[in-house]
Amino acid sequence: MAALVQQAQGGNKAALSSLIGQTEQRVFNLAYRILQNRQEAEDLCQEIFLRMWRALPEFRGESKFTTWLHTIATNACLNRRRKLRRELTAQTETDEELEHLIADSSTEPSREGLGRDEREQLWAEVNKLPAKYVLVLTLFYQQQLSYEEIARILDLPLGTVKAQLSRARRALAASLSKDGETL
Repeated sequence: MAALVQQAQGGNKAALSSLIGQTEQRVFNLAYRILQNRQEAEDLCQEIFLRMWRALPEFRGESKFTTWLHTIATNACLNRRRKLRRELTAQTETDEELEHLIADSSTEPSREGLGRDEREQLWAEVNKLPAKYVLVLTLFYQQQLSYEEIARILDLPLGTVKAQLSRARRALAASLSKDGETL
């Protein structure tokens, strides 16, 4: 991937296209998980890749390209989510109405492992957790990033990331056992 990055930095459009092709599903999955809306995620992905293209000349390779891209994507998603909530809060009075307006009825992106129904149940429970837990669980399990990469992306100390992930797992386990779910 490093060779593609260098070629794309040099203006090679085929290399840029290849970079996008290799990373677009992971970026979309991250955006979808954070925004919970397929259309918003698709729209934001275009914006994320535009930002990546504009910032590519400044990429120095001090981290992995995917970590750098996930940082751009995470920041864009969190900013977009805040903006959507502000806009919707101005129109609605309750959190229930807000969640209903943000929610998308489409199914989540496919993932190997659990069956589709089990995945949907599990991620439905994840989405009930506080946003910081949803984010670390998504980055760790769906995006398969290391603790160090998550710490860099979120600009948090490594210990904080580990603690949040541990707390998120405990909260999810408690939520699942409370609901009687067994996955």
